[in-house]
Amino acid sequence: MLLRTADGTTARFTGRDAYGAFAWITPGSGTGAIRFTVEKDGVPDGPERVLDVAVSGEVWTEQNNATVLKARPKSAYPPQDGTKAVLHYHRPDGDYEGWGLHTWTGSADPPEWNDPILPVREDPFGLVFEVPLNDGAASLSYILHKGQEKDIPDDEALDFSLYGHEVWRVADDPTYLTPSPGGAFGLDLRAAEATWIGDDTVVWAGEGSGVASQQLVYATEGDLTIENGALTDEGQWLRLVPTELTETQRSRYPQYAQASAFRVDPRDRASSATAWTSVTTSSKSSTTTRSPSERPCPAWSGA
Repeated sequence: MLLRTADGTTARFTGRDAYGAFAWITPGSGTGAIRFTVEKDGVPDGPERVLDVAVSGEVWTEQNNATVLKARPKSAYPPQDGTKAVLHYHRPDGDYEGWGLHTWTGSADPPEWNDPILPVREDPFGLVFEVPLNDGAASLSYILHKGQEKDIPDDEALDFSLYGHEVWRVADDPTYLTPSPGGAFGLDLRAAEATWIGDDTVVWAGEGSGVASQQLVYATEGDLTIENGALTDEGQWLRLVPTELTETQRSRYPQYAQASAFRVDPRDRASSATAWTSVTTSSKSSTTTRSPSERPCPAWSGA
């Protein structure tokens, strides 16, 4: 199967997940809508579809159907096994000899550097690594390497609350190919949909329904930008816990009475004091943003 865009770009459906086969392309700078067809043996399987990069960088579609889903269809994805992390690794050159996985934080049995975890199998996408996890592990720290050669220079960490326990990676790129942390709503740093109304309380105009978790993303220098429909940097994160506004808060901030409310997870409250400079409210399948340059964050006052 082949993905073909209106400008002639093609990509094969080499990836596989619970939904089915997937392909990926890298849009050019400033790309808006991408018109595409899915072909088999040179014959389109159905009508031309449209992917709006400004709205979502990851979409789902079905054979002979022009509908493009912007949110991950929950019914197609069974609950993940929380006892292990699964990492799919693709190398465009097809050379996988000697590549292994070094793990530490979160790993139930961290290996020695010279004896890395080996893939459990190889599929059309590439290598598949499975890592048993410690009970209650929130993340997995890891390095993909071949001897002393690292896939990327920096250490990596898979945040399960953001990406889940199974991810797909392409060599030399630390960004996960899938799943995308922003899949249901468009990223717009000009919007002002998340607002602080206390030292640890945030209200959000979005619903955040049908998602696994919500977080605040911030950059102390205010340098988060969007490229090809995604944040150019993962920034720093504060975990959020859904809550209800108190009567005092509702009375003091009636304009937010119907908004979704969250409190900063106690584990991250020590970092809250720096987060007001630039905030993105995000979830596993939806993202909304605010920028202090457009709307100053309200003064923090206990309610």
